[in-house]
Amino acid sequence: MLSVRRQGGVVVEYMGQGVILDPSSTSVEYPVFVSHAHGDHSAAFRFPCTSSHATEETIRLVKALSGRCLQEPKRLTIGGKVRIGDVEVKTLNAGHILGSAQFEVDTPEGIVLYTGDFSLGDSYTMKPAEIVRCDLLIIETTFGSPVFSFPKREQLAIDMVKWATIEVVSKGHIPVFKTDSIGNAQEIITIFNRLTRLPVVTVKGVTKASDVYREYGFNLEYFDSDSDEGVELLESGKCVLIASKGSKLAGENLEIALASGWASIMRGKTSRQFPLSDHADFRGLLGFIKSCKPKKVLTMHGGALTRGFADYVKARLGIDAKPLTIRGETLFRHASMNESRMKACCDQVISTVRIPGFVYVKRWVLSEMAKKGFSYRETEDALSRLIERGIISVEGSEIKLNIEGLK
Repeated sequence: MLSVRRQGGVVVEYMGQGVILDPSSTSVEYPVFVSHAHGDHSAAFRFPCTSSHATEETIRLVKALSGRCLQEPKRLTIGGKVRIGDVEVKTLNAGHILGSAQFEVDTPEGIVLYTGDFSLGDSYTMKPAEIVRCDLLIIETTFGSPVFSFPKREQLAIDMVKWATIEVVSKGHIPVFKTDSIGNAQEIITIFNRLTRLPVVTVKGVTKASDVYREYGFNLEYFDSDSDEGVELLESGKCVLIASKGSKLAGENLEIALASGWASIMRGKTSRQFPLSDHADFRGLLGFIKSCKPKKVLTMHGGALTRGFADYVKARLGIDAKPLTIRGETLFRHASMNESRMKACCDQVISTVRIPGFVYVKRWVLSEMAKKGFSYRETEDALSRLIERGIISVEGSEIKLNIEGLK
C-alpha cells in the first residue's frame, strides 16, 4: 500500500520500500532525496546517510556555504529518474533557487508529487516550476494565506531601483537589501545589473552563493564587500549593498530594505519592504493544485497565518486536503494494515523489544521499526494489539516485553 507521513522528513512508502525527502534527522533509513540548498531542507548533508541524492547545483551551493558534506551524494539531473524497487523518483524543476527540485514518486498504486519550496513566478533568474498531473500532492504552503499576493516582477524591480537610485543614492546614502543569500540575492544582483549602472557589493555569504551561480552560466556582476573594489565602493557610497538577513552592518549612511515574501505583512522593521519572493503566493498555490488535478492534497510549512490553507483547497477546489502529519496517509484514507502485514509488524516489534523485563523507550522503538519499513501508525497499531494480548506492557514512554504473554 502507498502511504506518506512526516517523520524527520517526508516519508513515501510502498510495500516495504520507500524514500525520505528533505530529512532533518536519521530516523528513517530510506534513500534520501534533497530538494535544494537552503538550510531547512538540506540538513541531510550534515549527517551520514546510506544513500543520498541531490542535483549537482544543490551540492555545490551547500559545499560553498557550509564547506563540507559528510557524504558524497549521487547527482540528480532535471528530468532524470532513479528506481528503487517498485518506486521510481523523477526530478523536476521547482523554480525556487539554483538546483531546486520537485520529486515525482511513481508507484504501482499512484503518483506522489512533492514540491519542496517552489515558485511559479516570472523570476529574473529561474524558470517556473513544472506542473505535473499526480494522485497525491504534498505541497509547500509557506505563503498559503490570502494576505500574500505578490506583485509582478517587472513592477517590483522598478520600485526597488527607484528607491535605491532616486531616494537613497541621490542623498549620498547606500541602499542595502537584506534578503536570502541564495535565490533572492542573485535576482536582486540581476535586476541592478540589467536596469542600472550602479555597482553591486555583496557580503560574504551572498558572494559565495553568487560565485556558484556564475559557475552555472549566470552573468552576475558584483564585488565582495571585503575586496579592495568593494571597500572602495562602500567608502564612495555609490553602490548598492546586498546582505543576508542576519548580517550585522555598521555605517551611518546605510538605508536598509527587506526583500522577502514576508515583506507583504511586515511594516516598520526597516526603512522599506519589497515583497520579492522565490515561493508561490496564495493564488499561485491554488492555481498549481488545480493544474496538477490531485485526488488528495497534503500541506506543509507555513505558520499561524497559513494553518487554514487546506480548508481553502477543500472549499474552493473541492479536493480532499489536510496538513501532512506523522500519521500515515493513503490516497483515500488513513493508512491501515492487512492481517499479514499486521502479523509481520507485531513480530518485528517483539523482535525489537526481545529482552524480557528490559525497559525500552517508545521513541526508540518507533525509530527502529521505521528502519524496518513500518510507519509510525503501523507500529502504533501493532503495539495496541500486543498490549491487548498481554505480550507487551506500556507505561508512559516505556515499553517492555512480558514473558508470560508469549506463552
